[in-house]
Amino acid sequence: MTSIPIKGARNRDILKPEKYKILYSPLLLSTLAINILSLALPIMTLQVYDRILPNPGTGTLSVLITGVCIALLLESTLRLCRAYIIGRSGATYEHRLTCEVMHKMLNANFSAMGKYGVGEHLNRMTAVRKLKDFYNGHSYTVIVELAFVPIFFIIIFYISHYLVIAPALILAIFTVISVWKGKDLKTALETREAADEKRFNFLIESLDGVHTIKSFALEKFFQRQYENLEEESTLMNYNVTEATSASFNIGAIFSHIMVATVIGFGAYFVLNGSITTGALIATLLLSGRMMQPVQKGLSLWTRYQDYLLARQHLIKLISTPQHHYGVKNNVKPISKNGDLVVKNLKFSHLNNSDLTVLNNITFSLKKGESIHISGEQGSGKTTLLSLIAGIYNPVEGEILIDGQPIEQYSHDELCYHIGYIRSEAVIFRGTIRDNLTRFGHISELQAKKVAKLLGIDKDIAKLPAGFDTFLRGDHTDNLPAGLKQRLAITRILATKPKIILFDNADRTLDKIGYSQLYSLLAKIKNKVSIIFISEDRNICALANKHYRLEKSTLIEINSFSQSQNIAAYRELNL
Repeated sequence: MTSIPIKGARNRDILKPEKYKILYSPLLLSTLAINILSLALPIMTLQVYDRILPNPGTGTLSVLITGVCIALLLESTLRLCRAYIIGRSGATYEHRLTCEVMHKMLNANFSAMGKYGVGEHLNRMTAVRKLKDFYNGHSYTVIVELAFVPIFFIIIFYISHYLVIAPALILAIFTVISVWKGKDLKTALETREAADEKRFNFLIESLDGVHTIKSFALEKFFQRQYENLEEESTLMNYNVTEATSASFNIGAIFSHIMVATVIGFGAYFVLNGSITTGALIATLLLSGRMMQPVQKGLSLWTRYQDYLLARQHLIKLISTPQHHYGVKNNVKPISKNGDLVVKNLKFSHLNNSDLTVLNNITFSLKKGESIHISGEQGSGKTTLLSLIAGIYNPVEGEILIDGQPIEQYSHDELCYHIGYIRSEAVIFRGTIRDNLTRFGHISELQAKKVAKLLGIDKDIAKLPAGFDTFLRGDHTDNLPAGLKQRLAITRILATKPKIILFDNADRTLDKIGYSQLYSLLAKIKNKVSIIFISEDRNICALANKHYRLEKSTLIEINSFSQSQNIAAYRELNL
C-alpha cells in the first residue's frame, strides 16, 4: 500500500456544505419573507398615529390590526420552519462530515499520524461540531438579513429624513468595536486550543498507562501535573468567556444606546415639526429591527474566529497521508498459496533517513515454510511484521503476497491472506460472537471450529451469556488475559490465512492455553507460511530457518540457540 497525500483543494471540498445538500433555497425564501413581514408593524404604527388617530371615524383600524396579526402569525410560522431546516441541515452536515473524517483517520498512514498525540486527534474531531454551527445555514440567513439593513435605512430616510443619521452612527461605532473585540477573541481561542491539546494528550496517555502509574506509585505526581494543565486550560477558557461576554454585552449596551439616541434626536425633530410622532415610533421600531441582523452578523464574526481554528484543525486531520488500497481488476480472486517475497525493504519513521529502522531486508517464504526472527528489544521486529501486514508503508522495496504487490490488495481481501497475531489481545466493544466473527464478516460456523481447536468453547460455555457475553474492549472486562488472547487468535485464524505473523502471542497464555496454541501451530505448520517472533524454545523449534535482526538488517543464523549465544556474548562484552 502506497501513501498518498490529499491535496488542499480536495480537503476543502470535503468541508463545503454544498457537498452535504444544505437546503439554501428554502432558507433564502423564508428569510426574505420574514424580513418583508417584519415591516408590517412599523407601517401599521405609522398609519395609526398619522392617519387613524387624527381621524377616529374611519374603520381601517380593525383591518390594520387583523393584517398585522396575520403577518405576525406568518412570520412566527416561517421562523419555526426555518429553525427546523437549520437544525436538520446541521445534523446532516455533522453526521456526513464526521463519517468522512473518520474514513480519513482509518485509512491514514500511521507513521504520519504518530506525529500527534491521541488527545490532539480527539480535539480535532470536536472541530466538526464547530463547523456544523457555521455551515448549518444559520450564517447564510444572517448574511441575507444583513442585506436588508440598507433597505431599512432607505425606509427610515423616507419617513424621517435626517433622523437616519442617528442609527447609522451608532451602528458604525458598534461595528468597529465588535471587529476589534473579535481579534482579541481569536487570540484567546488560539491560546485555549493549544492548552486543551496539551491537556487532552496528557490525560489520555496517563489513562492508557494507569497500571504502570499505579505500580510505581506515581498517582500524586501525575495528579499535580494534570492540575497544572487544568489550571492553564481553565485560565484560557476564562479569557475566551470574558472576550465572548464582552462582545455580547457591547451588543446589549448599544441596543439601549440606539433606542435612547433615536428617541432623543427624534423628539427634537418632532418638536420642530420635521417629522410626525408616527414617523418617530416607526423609526424606533425599524432601528430595533435593523439592530438584530447587525448583532447577529457581528456575533457571526465573533464565532468566525473559532470557525477558522476549527477549519484549520480539520484540514490538518484530513490532510494526513493516506494508504492507497488497490482494487483488483481480475474477476477471479487470487488463490491463497501462502507465498511471501520481501525485496530490499527499507523503512524509517516519518520518512526520516536518520531514523532508519529497517534497511535492505530480503527473504522469501513458500507454503509449509516457517522462519523465526530474533533480535534485541527495539530492533524493529514488530515493525517488520507491521509492514508485511500492510499497516505501515515501506520507504523502499516491495512486498509480494502470492505473486502480487501488497498495495494491490483491498482491506477486506488482505485479511484473508495474512493473519497478524499480536502480543496483546485486541478486543472490540461488542459480544464475544461479534469479536469472533468480525461483527458478521466471518462465518460463525468457521469461527466456532477454530474456537474449539483452541479450547475456548468450553470457557465461553461457562459464562452466563455464553457467546452473547458483552465485552467493553478495555481493562474492565471480567475475562482472563489468556482467554482474551485466544479470542483474538480465533478471530484472526477464522479467515484461514495462508501467511501467519506470530508476534510473541504466547506471552499472556496460561499453561493450558499455551499447550492448545502450540498444538494448533504444529498442526497447521505444513499448510501455511509462518513468521515467528518468540522467545519460547518450543515455538521457535517449529521454524525451518532462523534469522536475527541486527543494526536494521536481517542476518541468517543456524539455530535459535546461536541467536541466544550471540545475545549473551554481547551482553558480557557490554
